[in-house]
Amino acid sequence: MEKNDLRDLEAALGIASPWSIKSIKVNEKDHAFDVFLEVADQKRLFGFLDSYKRSQDVELVSGSWQYMSLGTFTTIIHADIPRLGNDNENVVGPENIIQPAFLGHPSRQYSNFVRQRVALGQIKGLDSSVIAETINIDESLVSLVLSDIAKSNADIRTLSCLPTEVDPVWERILRDQVLLRTTMLPLKFLLSKLKLTATKITDSRKILPLVCDLRDFFVEHVAAMDSEVDQVCGITTERQQQYARAAKSRHRLVLPSVKSPVWLDVLSGRITLNSQSVPLNLLISRQRSNFVQGRTKEEKIAAIETLREYFRKNYRTLKAELLLLNRAMNIRQKSGVELPDPEHAVWQQILNDDTLVPSSHIAYKLLLAKLRAQVTTKPDPVVKLEAARRIREFLSQNQKSMREELNLLLKQTAAVV
Repeated sequence: MEKNDLRDLEAALGIASPWSIKSIKVNEKDHAFDVFLEVADQKRLFGFLDSYKRSQDVELVSGSWQYMSLGTFTTIIHADIPRLGNDNENVVGPENIIQPAFLGHPSRQYSNFVRQRVALGQIKGLDSSVIAETINIDESLVSLVLSDIAKSNADIRTLSCLPTEVDPVWERILRDQVLLRTTMLPLKFLLSKLKLTATKITDSRKILPLVCDLRDFFVEHVAAMDSEVDQVCGITTERQQQYARAAKSRHRLVLPSVKSPVWLDVLSGRITLNSQSVPLNLLISRQRSNFVQGRTKEEKIAAIETLREYFRKNYRTLKAELLLLNRAMNIRQKSGVELPDPEHAVWQQILNDDTLVPSSHIAYKLLLAKLRAQVTTKPDPVVKLEAARRIREFLSQNQKSMREELNLLLKQTAAVV
């Protein structure tokens, strides 16, 4: 096949740098295109790792994944990708979610594109046979995808149905052909910036970097973007939203142990459960008082045990609250970084000094600008404390993408009195 034809096929399949098509084999018997990919820049291939130096120790493994169909032919992608940990663990995890649509997990034969289409079909209430027929895959593969998704945590389950970068919905949003309603100020600022840039681009193939920036924002802030994710996924009717909530909540919830720090977060007010259960709210208030007034370690542990026991006995009616506790545990497990309390002086110094913890993270910079304006307009202690809490919460939710900022913050914490 000529080079120009390969480039056209790359555009049709959404294959972008650093990946390119090396060769193609036509399988007439199985009605399939075997597309073999190569990568020119190894450093960019390992871009999602901590550093390129670290990637030198990562082994490449071969994978084959069923991708989108071209007419009556199925596309099978073949490529070498980094092995990350045990190939049988985290089949649907953060490392896979951020990969391009045409790739997948080395131990599976479905691509991220197929996984997303199956996940979206499920939360829209479609039968497995209908999903299989729509995507042109075997029903057994649909069952495998759903089984893998069921083993992931709540945020990953939500991200599983988020459209991949090749989905036209992202370009339609950037070109104002689809209205995305949101109250999230950082997202509004990002959309304004990306839409302005998109107006200068006429070639759809060149708009992919903007699409990736927007999708990356969704990936980083998925815990706070249920409504926005539903809109992008086309979940608009009440019936579809009910299916979506049920599908996202169908995962194994774990009751935190007595030693888990999430109980301290609940009793200290760092985590607000927003529960509709009056008995639970009263119990939290009472145990918070017992915990603060407890003079010994045993008295404080007793307050936690009482709260935990209530959850154990009433877990069937407290699934929403348990889901929040599980999310909090997942955030802690991802980094293990303990951030200073909102009352710590370092947060006010960050509000006053741009150079204290510099960052290129767009959403973080937009949040700081908003909070600084609020504090300047009304320098009230309550407003300042709320601003500190918002900064702390943002860093806590984005620890993976803000490791450099967190390292600087921890160094400054030791210096701030």
